[in-house]
Amino acid sequence: MSLSNIMRHTQQMGSDHIAREGITYERMQQDGMVFLVNKMLITIKRRPVYAERLRLVTVPRVPKGAQFIRDTYFDTEQGERLVETSISWILADPRTHRILRPAAFDIYGLEMFPNDGEYITAYRIKKPNAAGVRHMRQVKYSDLDSNSHVNNAVYADIVCDTLPLDWLVEREIKKFGIMYQKEALAGQVIELDTAQISQSAYYVGGMAGGGRCFEAEINFTEKLQSY
Repeated sequence: MSLSNIMRHTQQMGSDHIAREGITYERMQQDGMVFLVNKMLITIKRRPVYAERLRLVTVPRVPKGAQFIRDTYFDTEQGERLVETSISWILADPRTHRILRPAAFDIYGLEMFPNDGEYITAYRIKKPNAAGVRHMRQVKYSDLDSNSHVNNAVYADIVCDTLPLDWLVEREIKKFGIMYQKEALAGQVIELDTAQISQSAYYVGGMAGGGRCFEAEINFTEKLQSY
């Protein structure tokens, strides 16, 4: 399973869960609310392989400050933990993009679990001082979501496409973190800076429309593992 597909499944689990509770995208829009992904951290023990059956569990947690927290787990049918993802969401007005207080979401009465032990709200990415390699990536129609900006999961493909091929085929991804800062729109060119920050990690940052749209850090195993 690719990194971007892990992200898509994670987002879909959250959307399906609240929709099952009657909190649809359309209802939230009518109520003047929308969720925007703030940051995401993925920890991978082993990526799921073709035809492997999985059990996915999503856990909405009590907000911390302005951040909503949702963790999702990818397990085998036998109970082996393969992937753990944690997302921080911000509630915003879809027209003005003004951040709303979490209390505005209380009208839906969604059950949330304690945020004890959560780590996503404090997650940060530090831009390295070392000079990186510059890449250019134009936003195309297939990159967009229903809000007409680059889908959150597409950024994983953008990041991977800037990395040396041997890192992607000779190693396995161990951890991926991303912080979203500004939407990238159709036709814009994302200016990407890629820098190696350790013997097993890369930093990738993107600028679009005169502002920084994302920063990401991706960590790899030292060598390819066979499963």
